[in-house]
Amino acid sequence: MQINKTSSKPFYEQLISGIKEDIFKGILQTEDKLPSVREMAKIHEMNPNTVSKAYKVLESQDVIVTVKGRGTYVKANNESNRDERQIQKNREALLDMIKEVTYLGVQEDEIQGWIKSYFEKED
Repeated sequence: MQINKTSSKPFYEQLISGIKEDIFKGILQTEDKLPSVREMAKIHEMNPNTVSKAYKVLESQDVIVTVKGRGTYVKANNESNRDERQIQKNREALLDMIKEVTYLGVQEDEIQGWIKSYFEKED
């Protein structure tokens, strides 16, 4: 996972996104142990508070679980625990983004190519 230090996107959001992407791509599997907050901060040269914030958000989203004294682990993805409110919020954000890029002249087939590329794990 890469953290872009020049991006306008906050580091903790990049870390959240990177962990979720690694899970989707199979790089991280259910019950894999994540580096400790300090280790992750050292790996990505960031403040431990930033990593802690990302981990707390991921825990609140049921992506990871922390076991006291043992570490932080990838939680099993249970489709029955879908957060429909969060899915709807993201659907609306995606539709807004599609409107924006089509306004900028991006064609439907190019957008579909981006999506296909992501799901083929080519990105």
